Amino acid sequence: MSLLRWPVKSIVRSKRLPQKIGMVLALALLLVVNHSCMRRQESRKQTTETRPEVSSPFPTQAGLVNDYANLFDPESKKRLESLLAELKQKSDIEFAVVTIDTTGGQPIFDYSLALARTWKVGTKDGSRGGGLLLMLALKERQWRLQVSQGLEPDLPDNVCKEMGDQSKDLYKQGQYAAGLEKYINAIIQRLQKLKGFALSRHV
Repeated sequence: MSLLRWPVKSIVRSKRLPQKIGMVLALALLLVVNHSCMRRQESRKQTTETRPEVSSPFPTQAGLVNDYANLFDPESKKRLESLLAELKQKSDIEFAVVTIDTTGGQPIFDYSLALARTWKVGTKDGSRGGGLLLMLALKERQWRLQVSQGLEPDLPDNVCKEMGDQSKDLYKQGQYAAGLEKYINAIIQRLQKLKGFALSRHV
């Protein structure tokens, strides 16, 4: 009798075994999918946290001198606009100057970089000219110069900082327009020497 029962039980187990295996595989697959979804959600969260976002609406570009903080008098603004227009004409370097009341609590580096990209400052042909955007935020008492890749060898960070720091005393005295003009003149004079062009005026 035992010889008869053993094969019968074996057959019954063999029928149930695929079902159990299927249940185990389904459960394992469900755990893998859930874990994968959790990892994707974590990855998206980390990307969102580490990526700098600029939510403030950007001002509309109006020429090369965009004085939204009203730091320049009309004559100084006109003179600076003419200088930057000549710079663009003779060197293919577009130099945008922006003054704003505040960045809205955002880092001035992120804000100025996003603005330069939004306005598409600089030439489309990266082998010629380049782009510069100088921003001053009045409330934060900060300035930032964004330099396109083609001009980085001529205007490395340490040189830009050294030239910009020469205007600190003027900023402390509230002479923001004069401080910006001094910095802009220093930048243009350096570019004239390195690029081999000459402008007929300065501010």
